[in-house]
Amino acid sequence: MNNRAYETGPAQCSLWNRKRLRLPPESRRVLLALTERVLGASLASLFELKGFPAQLAMDAPSVRHIVGEWRPHVLLVDTRLGGCGNYALVRDLRQAEDHASRLIIAMSGFLPEEPIARLKEAGYDGHCRRPCPVWQMTDLLDEYFACHAVR
Repeated sequence: MNNRAYETGPAQCSLWNRKRLRLPPESRRVLLALTERVLGASLASLFELKGFPAQLAMDAPSVRHIVGEWRPHVLLVDTRLGGCGNYALVRDLRQAEDHASRLIIAMSGFLPEEPIARLKEAGYDGHCRRPCPVWQMTDLLDEYFACHAVR
C-alpha cells in the first residue's frame, strides 16, 4: 500500500484548499462515494487498515443520508455520481451547515480529463484522477488529519 514506484504531479492528485482537522484516530471519518462497489469496498478496507474509519455510498441519496447521519470529515466523491454532469451533489454538500471544515475530494476521470478549474468552481477542495495510487489518497488524509505517521 505504501509502494511509491513513481511520483505523480498535481495533474494526477492535488489539494488546492488545504485544511487541517486534528482528531484522535478512532474519530476520523471518511466517506467514499463511488459507483463501483468492488473498488469502493477495497478502498474502504485499505483506509480502515491505515486508521481511517470509512464507509461506502454508491448513489447520491445514500451520500446525503450518510453525510447527515455519520458526519464524515472527508468525502472522496466520484464525479460521475449523480449522473448530472454539473456537480450538483458537491454543490448541495457545500450548503450543509458543517461544510467549512469538511474536505471534499473529486475522484475525477482520466479520459476524458475533467478540467481542474471546473472542479474548483463546483466546490471541491482537491482531486485524484482515476486510477490514483492509494498511497496518494492516504497522504491527503494524513495531511488533513495532521497525522505524523512514519511510512
